[in-house]
This record gives sequence, C-alpha cells and structure tokens, in this order.
Amino acid sequence: MNFIIYVNLETPTNTNSEKLEIGHGVENSEELVLQIISKIKEKLDCCYDKNGPAAQIGSETLWNAIAQLKYKGTKLRLITEITKENIAYCKTMMRYFDVRHMDGVKGNFGISDGVEYLGNILVFDGKPGAQLIHMDNKPFIELQQFLFDTLWNKAIQAREKIKEIELGLDKEFIETIRDPLEIQKLIHNLLKSATYEILILFSTINSFYRAKQENILDMLKESVERGVNVRLLAPAEDDTIKEISEKKLKERRKQIYIQHIRKPLQTNIITLIIDQTISLSIEINDDTKETLRESTGLATYSNSESNVSSCASIFESLWIQSELDKQNKIKQVYFQVFKGFGLKDETYKRRWQNENS
Repeated sequence: MNFIIYVNLETPTNTNSEKLEIGHGVENSEELVLQIISKIKEKLDCCYDKNGPAAQIGSETLWNAIAQLKYKGTKLRLITEITKENIAYCKTMMRYFDVRHMDGVKGNFGISDGVEYLGNILVFDGKPGAQLIHMDNKPFIELQQFLFDTLWNKAIQAREKIKEIELGLDKEFIETIRDPLEIQKLIHNLLKSATYEILILFSTINSFYRAKQENILDMLKESVERGVNVRLLAPAEDDTIKEISEKKLKERRKQIYIQHIRKPLQTNIITLIIDQTISLSIEINDDTKETLRESTGLATYSNSESNVSSCASIFESLWIQSELDKQNKIKQVYFQVFKGFGLKDETYKRRWQNENS
C-alpha cells in the first residue's frame, strides 16, 4: 500500500509549519521527485552510491526532467563512486552534471536550492528501496548541505577516475616503450580515451605528414566531435599544413586549434598530453622515413604529475611564443603595406583665439 506521512515540525520560535514526508512505492516516489524538480531554480546537489547513476538514467521521466534543468541553466552537481561496472552510466551523467568521484560513498540523497532534502531510505537487506524521505526543516537542510560540500571538496574529478579505470592507472608510473607497434597502438588508445583536452606537438613537418597518413588527424577530428578541446603545434606552415588546417580540421563550427612553430626545436620529438594527466613523448630516430613505425625511436609514457606538468609547460611556452611570432608577422605586413604610400611625418598647428578678446 502506498502512503505519505506528514509530520509538523513547529518550534516555539518558529510558527512556520515544516514537514517530513515519507513516500512508499515507485509511483508515489517518482511523483514526489518530479514535484521537487519542477520547483528548482538555481541548483541541485546529489550524492549517489555506485548504483545510483544507473537507477537515475533508468527512469526516462526523471532523466528528461533533469535534462530540462540543465537547459534552463541550473547548476547540477553529483558525487558518486565510479567503477568499471557503472562507468558508462557515469559518462552519461557527465553530460548534465558536474560529477566527482569518492571511494565507497554511501547513501542516495539530493538537496534542491539549499532548502529541500530528498533521501532514499534503505531497507534492511542493504538494497535501495522505493522509499523516499522529504524534508524542508532548515537546520536539517543546513547540516546535509554542509555534509555534501565537505564530500565535494574531498572528491576527485570524474574524468580523473575514469582515466584511471580505463587505462589501469592505479599509481604513478614512468614507462619506456621500444616497440613501434605498441607505441602506435598506445597513441590510438590515448586519443580515444580523452574526455576534455588533447595537446599534441609535432617538432618536424615530416612527423606531421606521417600523422596524417596514419589517420591520427582523423582521430583528432573525432575527438573534437565528442567535445574534446584539441590544440596542435606544428612547424611553420607550408602549403600542405595550411590546406589541412583550413579544410580538414575546421568542420561544422568546431575545430582543432593550430599554432605554428617558426624556430626549429633542438630535439625531434612528438609529444602527446591527454587531459593533463597522461603524457607520451616519442623520439624520432629517422625523420626521412615515410611511416610512423619506421621513424619511431623510444617513447616515454607517464602519468607522473611532475612529468606531465613539465611536458604541458613546454607545450604552453611554445604556444605562447608562436602566438607572439604570429602577431609580430602581422605587424610587419601592416607596416610594409603603409610604407608604400610614402607617408611623411607632419605637424599641424592651430592658433586658438578667445572669442571675447
């Protein structure tokens, strides 16, 4: 039998009637959730255990209501435990929620606009039941909001945990890879795993050409279509790079951002940085070879924070220098254009006279 219990929570100093609702049964529970969602104006904070994401997405009605909140600009935050089993559901949740991971998190509750609490009541066998508790008691809400904010500050970004699971990164490592086939396979896997950013540096024009032949540029375009931000550094542009930059990499509104290195680098290398958490640096043994496999030397693969930060710092320095070089080139062209007009410095004088004098 479905029922809801109402309990008045009046205090001597507060005559406002606050209520506690306990809803039993799937229909009553879903109706209560939809009522609360319909009133949300600014934010929704949720904390789910590892089963929560699948349950949320499994209800089409509730999931559509959440999507509407996102479209209205509502701030959505979620803390959950990301595992191999629920990683697909968590990625779907990331379309609408800012998701963070915490090991072993328990409980399923949400706080809307900091004024209403909705929690799942667990039955005795430890499994979530179709029972919800709804409260708008201010001291209780403030306590739950403090709990959520504390967990949020301690949780890690979902993309970091997802990367750890997909690549099997349980601890920091630095590996040296010698097999060209393994290096090529690793490049493809890393590009496919990117969730928000790819930085890639080609120190020679030929390494850029080989990447094009190996369909690496096509994979970069696919990453952009997934919403990944891609930035690419390559040597000073020639006709081929310009053609690829303008026609191949700029499609539909989204694009790969390209800067050109105008000064030769001291080392021949390809550097790949994924989501600021993984780096892959590949030595180029013979830049005259036609294929990536033939030209590749040793590769250094790492998730070490210091190693990744060092690679990212070098990339950003080259990116900024490239931007400055481009601006200087524009200035030179500008001055050359106006130099042809033979403009002379002229001084204009005017005698000012007081009308009353």
